[in-house]
Amino acid sequence: MKNEVLSEQFASQARKIVSEVKSGKREKGIEFSDEVVLKEMIGTADGGQEFLEKVTYDLYQGRESVPVLYKDIYTTYVDASFPETMTANEMGPVQIVFLEKFEGGEVKFGTLAPGLQKVVSFHTYAAGIEYNEDMLEYNQTWKVTEVGLAFGEAYTKMLNHLHLNPIIAGSYVTTGGGLLAQKAKQENPTTGAAQLIAYNTSVRQTLMDAITVLPKGSFMLANSSDRFILEDAIWGSLYSDLKTPTAIQRQLSPENIHYYDGDYVEVGGKTYTYPGVAAGFLYLLVPKTNFKEYIKHDLRVDSNDGDLSRLIITQVVGRTRRALFAGLSTKYGVIKIALK
Repeated sequence: MKNEVLSEQFASQARKIVSEVKSGKREKGIEFSDEVVLKEMIGTADGGQEFLEKVTYDLYQGRESVPVLYKDIYTTYVDASFPETMTANEMGPVQIVFLEKFEGGEVKFGTLAPGLQKVVSFHTYAAGIEYNEDMLEYNQTWKVTEVGLAFGEAYTKMLNHLHLNPIIAGSYVTTGGGLLAQKAKQENPTTGAAQLIAYNTSVRQTLMDAITVLPKGSFMLANSSDRFILEDAIWGSLYSDLKTPTAIQRQLSPENIHYYDGDYVEVGGKTYTYPGVAAGFLYLLVPKTNFKEYIKHDLRVDSNDGDLSRLIITQVVGRTRRALFAGLSTKYGVIKIALK
């Protein structure tokens, strides 16, 4: 319990320091002084806490160096008492009617029609880093920082993948019968299916078709190679500021496009690849309502004894427990759009 408390305390402090450094309120973060001797630090109780505090700060600094791309999409719930499994609901249609109120009568209360239910399970994600004897013998404080930064970068890359991959790897169909038929299928609260919008003569016209199928769509995921054609389609020609804004310009904004080409992490000679949005496709979605992340606890970092047989002096382990809910269908979901 003591380590858990220290972990949460250091994480809170690290977030605050990183924020202050980024905003210019603080010149530097946590650094090792010239007098620091890692061997003495790790070998004592007080020094061990100082070491873990520095590692936690470096980790959060590394997290900040990788853009977080999903926060505008998901609604976040944090509760340490979340059960291991729970039921989540896609947003169904809200049914409300205003009626004249007569004396002695009752107000008619609206209802929220049920959407599709899904069981959400929590998962534990963990990673470890090791500090070997050479780092201590040669007092390589710079390497401690380098390892912590890489740890933080890997964590944010994993979070981006966890949240965006359900959208990118989702199943999309093209319902026959035209755009209105696609819209009806997308919005059906019980038998709905996320739609694939076919390319139609131009990117601008295709985006117009997409808005017809998902009128509430406002946030987009795309590949960076499609940046020019997307922004050109939204803003129009060089003289677009002299024209009346189109429906696309009123609803869609380049500021609401997040470009995600995927990422990767190399560990022990093995490459772990996180697929991104394929070139030539765009995902238009309605943020927040049908996209939820549940966090039992965010990244928790602790250190422990190492492994003398491998000359590992100390190990640091980070872990988080969280669950996701991504509802692709209904009018609050997501559609996939072919750009060519």
